[in-house]
Amino acid sequence: MNPKTVTNLTHPHVARRPGINRRAFLRAGGVAIALPFLEGLPSRSAWAADSAPVFSLYIVAACGVVGNRFFPEKTGPLTTDGLAAMTDKATHVLAPHAANLLFIRGINFPMGGPSNCGHAQGLCQALTARPAQGGGKTASSGGVSADMVIANLVNDGGAEPLTLYAGNRKNGYIAERISFKGGGAGQVRSADDNPYTLYSKLVGLSNSGGDSGGSLAEELIRSRKSVNDFVGEELNSLMRMSALSSADKQRLQQHFDSIRDTEVTMGEMGGACTQAGLATSELEALKSGFAFKTNGMIEDVAKLHLELVALAFACNFNRVATLQHGDGTDQTKYAVPANAGLGWPFHHISHRVQSDAASGSNPTAEQAHAEIDVLRMQTLLHGLDQFKARGLFDKSIIMWTNHVADGPSHSFRNVPTIIAGNGGGYLKQAEFIDAGNVTNNRLFNGLIAAAVRDKTEWTENFGEGQGSGPIDGMLA
Repeated sequence: MNPKTVTNLTHPHVARRPGINRRAFLRAGGVAIALPFLEGLPSRSAWAADSAPVFSLYIVAACGVVGNRFFPEKTGPLTTDGLAAMTDKATHVLAPHAANLLFIRGINFPMGGPSNCGHAQGLCQALTARPAQGGGKTASSGGVSADMVIANLVNDGGAEPLTLYAGNRKNGYIAERISFKGGGAGQVRSADDNPYTLYSKLVGLSNSGGDSGGSLAEELIRSRKSVNDFVGEELNSLMRMSALSSADKQRLQQHFDSIRDTEVTMGEMGGACTQAGLATSELEALKSGFAFKTNGMIEDVAKLHLELVALAFACNFNRVATLQHGDGTDQTKYAVPANAGLGWPFHHISHRVQSDAASGSNPTAEQAHAEIDVLRMQTLLHGLDQFKARGLFDKSIIMWTNHVADGPSHSFRNVPTIIAGNGGGYLKQAEFIDAGNVTNNRLFNGLIAAAVRDKTEWTENFGEGQGSGPIDGMLA
């Protein structure tokens, strides 16, 4: 049976990962306390004891880029100084992380060109590497997305990936369209637009059902007791395990000492691995609700999501996540200099004309789009800073792409792709390569292999396109 045609993620040639024997959390009633990585616990890794887990984040942005002002002019090595000097290219912003970057051009989506609504169809292809079905609000994928394949293989019990959204989910023309369950016509997965939803789970304010921790949480708040007091028995049991090395035990003790030192309110309890670097005041402000505004708020929301994904990975809460950055026809009015006189929403800027359908050539709009590209790279930089601060670069894959190559043409050819992190030493770094006009199935052949550390049919024939195996030159 070919993985392209399966109706779920079960595949006869893909060995399911063994179930994790212990969750990466100690639970006290409704409160979850995430553990640090412990070498001796099976829950730390689903593969060999000497291999760290690999975490995968897929980001799909909206409305294309200004192609000749995005990547460097030539392929070759990337250096901090060299990239920083290219101030006319949006990606110069990422120069601090040049040593951990892989830029790829020459990647195409399976569809030859938009046949209905390029925005919706591009979203549906971005992580599935299969032609979209239909268009506009009803557009769907032709199969499962890579994040679901990977999560099924590496997450505890095959838990589904985190699915996040930065954009006007409630009122946008095309909302989430990047993560899909399997089947002949992939079923789109709902995304969380309010960062507080994930934040509340990570800091231990939610039980496994996603609701409030209830009476135990209230008791913790009233008594200001340490979470350690509620999990003392489990902690002592872990400390007595012969499988734990002295270094493991030291990390475990330091971990719980850190919790005790930082617990002041319930919002700080159980944050574990740790809350340092989180914009906690901004997150807490979203507790009572989330009202999206089209005034540029989207970048702040995306940054919060990226902070939380880094924390979720550092705490082994989930090993896979997606972030859709912008709705299909993004209406954000960015306050960039070139848009001061226009006052256009991003979708019109990308079309270079005040239209959701026609394409123009307004040079001021093109300049505004280039400035927005820089803003979005600054948002990506913020996320990469978070991953670096948590020591995740050598065990992560952070992929950034777009749902179309550029705005005016809605082209599915030469869609820009950025990869940060080496996936445990699997992927090439500090390089800009040309994939040679291959379809994005070959990109995901390599990324799935890096994430699951096995050669399976998913790593040879994911999606739809010519050739098999990873893109030439993308592996270390």
